[in-house]
Amino acid sequence: MACHAESVKRILVLVACAVGLTWAIGLKPFSHAFVIVLENHAYQSVIHNPNMPVLNHLAASYGLAANYYGVTHPSLPNYVALVSGHIFGSHSDDPAQRFTGKTLVQQMATEGLSWKGYMESLPSPGYTGAYAGSPVIYAKKHDPFMLFPAIVKDGAMADKVVPLSQLEHDLIKGQVPNLAFIVPNVCHDMHGGPACADNTQLEHAGDAFVGRLVKLIMTSSAWVGNAVIFITFDEGSYGISDFFSRLYGGGRVATIVIAKTGVRSYISHTRFDHYSLLHTLEEAWNLPLLGHAKGANSMNEFFW
Repeated sequence: MACHAESVKRILVLVACAVGLTWAIGLKPFSHAFVIVLENHAYQSVIHNPNMPVLNHLAASYGLAANYYGVTHPSLPNYVALVSGHIFGSHSDDPAQRFTGKTLVQQMATEGLSWKGYMESLPSPGYTGAYAGSPVIYAKKHDPFMLFPAIVKDGAMADKVVPLSQLEHDLIKGQVPNLAFIVPNVCHDMHGGPACADNTQLEHAGDAFVGRLVKLIMTSSAWVGNAVIFITFDEGSYGISDFFSRLYGGGRVATIVIAKTGVRSYISHTRFDHYSLLHTLEEAWNLPLLGHAKGANSMNEFFW
C-alpha cells in the first residue's frame, strides 16, 4: 500500500508541475546538502554543449531547473545572495567589501546543524587573503563566508571554511556536515584565468572535475537518506542584447538537482533563482527565510 501511495504522489507532482501549479509538499530535512557553484556560463552554453558531457548527463538523468537565474552581476554578490538572501546593494567583485547581515550558516549553527565551506586552492582554513596562487587560482570574491566579519572574527566559524582537499577526508571518515558549500578554483569552476586552459579545454576540465566530485559524493556513506547535490552557476549572459539578463539581473543559468530520493529525468520550468535555492535549504531545515528567500519559489518539486 505504501508503494502505491508513493507512486500516486509522484504522478500528482508531475501533473501539478505540468500545468504550472505549485505542489506544496513538506520538505524533509536534508541529511546532507552539497552545493557546488560554478562560474560565468549561461544556460545555453551548458545544456547541449559537447564540451560538458558530465553536466549534460546529470541534467538528463536527474532534475534540471530550466528557468533558473542568477540575481545580479558580477560574481561576488551572487555568492552573497546564496547564503544571505541579499546582495546588500553590491554590484562589484571588490573583495574588500564587507557585509553585516545574517547568513544561512549562522542560522544552522544556532540550531545545531553542521556546515563547512570547501574552497579549492584555499591555502588554509579561515584564510582571509583576497587571492592565492601564482598565478591566482583562489579568489575571495567566490568565497562568501569570508566576506562577513561576523564569521571571520569568530575563529570557530572561520575554521569551517577549509580547502576542498578536506572533502574527501570528511567523506571517508563519515564526518561530512549537513551543508557542504563547494567552490572549485577559477580553473575548475570554468571562470578561467592565466593559470588555466582556454575555452574548450577549460570547459572539458571543469566538467570532468564536477564529475569526479559527484562520483566521490555519491559513492560515499554520506549519500543516504534525504541527501542532495545542487549544481549551479553564479551568473549567466551579461550584455545589453540579452533581454532576460537585464530583466532578471543575473542571466539564466543551468541548475541541476541530484536528489537521493527525488525526481529522475525531470525538467522544471518554474521560475527559480539563487534566493530559491536558499529558500529550499532553509525550508528543509525549518529555518526562518532570510531576505529575498521569503518571496522566492521553493524548489520542493524536485523531491518526493
